[in-house]
Amino acid sequence: MNRSFDALLFDMDGLMLDTETLSCAATRRAGAELGIQIDDAMLMGMVGLSEARCTRYIAEYLADEELAARLQQTSRASYRRMLEEEEIPLKPGIIELLDWAESQGIPRAVATSTRRAVADVKLARSGLARYFQHTIAGDEVARTKPEPDIYLATAALLGAAPERCIVLEDSPYGMQAGVAAGTRVILVPDLIAPSETQRAQALATCGDLHQALALLRTL
Repeated sequence: MNRSFDALLFDMDGLMLDTETLSCAATRRAGAELGIQIDDAMLMGMVGLSEARCTRYIAEYLADEELAARLQQTSRASYRRMLEEEEIPLKPGIIELLDWAESQGIPRAVATSTRRAVADVKLARSGLARYFQHTIAGDEVARTKPEPDIYLATAALLGAAPERCIVLEDSPYGMQAGVAAGTRVILVPDLIAPSETQRAQALATCGDLHQALALLRTL
């Protein structure tokens, strides 16, 4: 079959793993411990950002760098315990999509804003690590999402031209990174509904990964 793409590049949190809700819970738990009011707007502003970008965002949001650093340290510790002790839930349809890509011999890689040490834990404990030849983490590129570096790097690792890659993303920041890299992006929203502009920039917006797979079969 002559496909219109040569490789698939996957975001991780919120796209393959239902971990954004765990992250939000860890931040709320840390806020309660430190006496910081955590509202929904603050949490949504962090979705898709690397830890470093999250820390800068929180510092600006709270107008207090020291408090932001304490919140991040406490929430990271809580989140890590959750990842190591609790089940890491998969997003519906991800196994079917990855099984199909594997059966078709389509090269695939993970491009995540998460740090390498944490990304490895998530991929291993969720059982998804075996599906990927390569993974690039947020602490392995100069600029994280929404900059294009991570998708340019994963495409290069797979030996694929960016314009021949399809990115699967859930967040606006991640989609911006994919578009800036010159890839086509299938958006599968998780916590944040895309704007009309973002929908127009995406190759398609799918309700879930089952819909994304149905689309990929036709491309």
